[in-house]
Amino acid sequence: MTSRLAIAATALLLTASAFGASAAEFDARALTQQLARTAPVCGDFQQTRWLEDVGAQLKSRGQFHLIGDPNAPEGLVWDTTSPIEDRLEMRPNASEGPDGEPLPADQQAMAELLVNFFHGDWQALEEHFTLTLTGSADDWQASLTPRDARLAEAIEHLEIEGGSWLDHLTLTSGDGDRLALTLTPRDQCPE
Repeated sequence: MTSRLAIAATALLLTASAFGASAAEFDARALTQQLARTAPVCGDFQQTRWLEDVGAQLKSRGQFHLIGDPNAPEGLVWDTTSPIEDRLEMRPNASEGPDGEPLPADQQAMAELLVNFFHGDWQALEEHFTLTLTGSADDWQASLTPRDARLAEAIEHLEIEGGSWLDHLTLTSGDGDRLALTLTPRDQCPE
């Protein structure tokens, strides 16, 4: 479950459209402002995951959407639709999972980070990751490495490339698993 939360957290962190700052102004502050303005309320995802332990590649796709007010979301829903259907609902202040079981503290913390990432809270991000941004608003790269040992167990390293939208994300997990993820915003969200 923690690995799924880490993957979802990473994905949501990266769901921004074009960065509005010029190349000279492209920094974490400009990125924060852009993400806060442009984060989608919902969208589609496609992911390819390499599972190191079993030497297998899995492909999946689905949708994501915010819970509650888009300007102050209560959480996020990550619906996998293929190859199997699965729904993961994440709320930062939830103390119970969907079946009423208690959520571990690390999962509660991950849910909080997801919502912060989704809205471009780079201050919160920089508390947990060493961040390097390069490029310009039209052609950018970000490299993130966890500062916290507990988070590093789930996410070893992230490499992100984008333009007007996230083009490619590669997440390497602490256990050797890898994830390639693409997010596409939707103009209309399903009800």
